[in-house]
Amino acid sequence: MKIISKQECEDWLKANLKKDFVSGPLDTIYPHCASYHLPVDTGKKTALARALTHAIDGRRAGLFWITAWSIFPSAENMALFDRYRWSLDERRPIHDAPGHVFSESDLPQLECLLDLALYFFWDATLFDGAGSLAIRMSHDEYISLYAVDELSMTRAQSCLERFKLKQLAKI
Repeated sequence: MKIISKQECEDWLKANLKKDFVSGPLDTIYPHCASYHLPVDTGKKTALARALTHAIDGRRAGLFWITAWSIFPSAENMALFDRYRWSLDERRPIHDAPGHVFSESDLPQLECLLDLALYFFWDATLFDGAGSLAIRMSHDEYISLYAVDELSMTRAQSCLERFKLKQLAKI
């Protein structure tokens, strides 16, 4: 896993999504979207992170970008997060290096990062390497799936079926 700066995240997105994307609306890139309430239970969040890790195409390098943290400082443990990243040989703080470029061999580490983001109520987006799927997590306790086509959306949604998550109404 390669941990990168905000600018490097933006560069990765431009190179891999072929769009001038920074952190704007994902529906300008992905025409299919569905949002769901996150489970409250920590065990279910752990299982959800595992399912999301398996929902993405890990054969090509993907990006996990943490875009907001310390929204609810009482719900996070920065020492735990920092020490986990130390185990990945990363000493920079999250504000200097919020991105994580991963490959198939990094999926167990990616799952741990997803766990922490879900537990700590952070905003983050997971982009698969093929550019067909993006998964955005919100501190407002919902998750959104974005897909380039119906097949990619159906595959992603099937990974979530067993969680019986309540879908948010479309606006």
